[in-house]
Amino acid sequence: MRRALTLALLGLLHARSAGAQGALPEARVRMRLDALFRGVPRYVLTASERQATADERYWRATALAPWVSRAVLDASGLYRGRVEAHLSAWGAVDLAVSDPGHFAAGDLAVAWARGREGPWSVWLGRRFVPWGPPGGLHVDGVGVEARAGAFEAEAMVGRPVTPAYGGAAGAQPGFDGVTATSGARLGWASPGRAAVSVSYVERWARGVAGVRALSLDASASPHAKLELRGSLALDAAGVGVSQASADLEWFALRALTVGAGYGHVDPSRLLPRWSILSVFATDVFDEARLSLAWRPSRAVSLRVEGAGQRYATPGAEEAARWGHRVEGALRVSSSDRARQCTVSASRRDDGVRPLTVIRVAGLWTVGGALALALEAALAVDDDGPSSPRTSAYTRGSVEVPLGGAWRLGASVDGVRSPLAVAELRGLVHASWTFERGGRP
Repeated sequence: MRRALTLALLGLLHARSAGAQGALPEARVRMRLDALFRGVPRYVLTASERQATADERYWRATALAPWVSRAVLDASGLYRGRVEAHLSAWGAVDLAVSDPGHFAAGDLAVAWARGREGPWSVWLGRRFVPWGPPGGLHVDGVGVEARAGAFEAEAMVGRPVTPAYGGAAGAQPGFDGVTATSGARLGWASPGRAAVSVSYVERWARGVAGVRALSLDASASPHAKLELRGSLALDAAGVGVSQASADLEWFALRALTVGAGYGHVDPSRLLPRWSILSVFATDVFDEARLSLAWRPSRAVSLRVEGAGQRYATPGAEEAARWGHRVEGALRVSSSDRARQCTVSASRRDDGVRPLTVIRVAGLWTVGGALALALEAALAVDDDGPSSPRTSAYTRGSVEVPLGGAWRLGASVDGVRSPLAVAELRGLVHASWTFERGGRP
């Protein structure tokens, strides 16, 4: 009897082991390398060379010729499905050497790895944490995660960072001095029905807790044609609401979706207490919005959204300002997506200066390989197109495969902005992509 039980137990363990091996995810590795050469002026605020006039607007253009290299790596399912790794980095050298003190630049956007063992996982490195304060935060640190059925919990600690994404050489923003952040999140999800998440994050600098963010996110689908989403971010340090939103989507018809929402933002509560900007009065922003999305076919989609806005400065005697925005976008594409066109327009008025923005973009694929793209945008206020604040942008791009994993592309931009009456920019780039998947 004992022998039979032993054999049965060994057989059960073998079956579970075989089932676990069969359930292992595929190991996938994807890597992309880009090399870009861009010709673009850089504007520097200065009055040192000669007496600046109002016509010059105190701006001086310096030539830049940055050579930029970018690398992206995503690997998952490694080591029997237990390890994943991610990297995104760039580096630039100014071939024109316009500023000997800043001829090179570069940064890591993300560089982290995660290991899993059963319901537990640990990550280490630089990554973007989407929860916590509104907009999330980048962290150099370590985190622990755990899952149990519909529940998940995670905690992290590290140093907040501000990765630079620009391709031009020069000084880049970053945190100076000693800073630290820590936080935790608890979530519950029932796929297709409801989900809720609560998190708390502190960010310290110079011995002061500048950010104490308590956030709540929730979503629910009480009906097959109804979806609800909401979020609330509280400033626990100053005791107040820093950001809140509530949205409803009703799938009225097969091709028609109706949406309604409300948003609230208090910018002063989003700034760290050690920031000098936090002492200045800022407008509290409230918005009520309505939207319609119509998609009669896979090739055509139309979206229209309108909103009313209220701007008020806490403690100020002046009355609140009222504003509005109206936006619309039409997208048409061929059945094989080889040809696409998007037209969008928006009208925004914050009670101070109205602005109208129009954008047109098109993409054509020729012979299944050559990709051509055209884009144009115009931003004009109520002073008219002749106003010095009018901005215009056009771009023409082409990309062609060179064989294998290599692609070569180029683009030319024409720009008119408040800083430049006319400006021409050029870019040439080459990319190499590697992707492989399979069982570990």
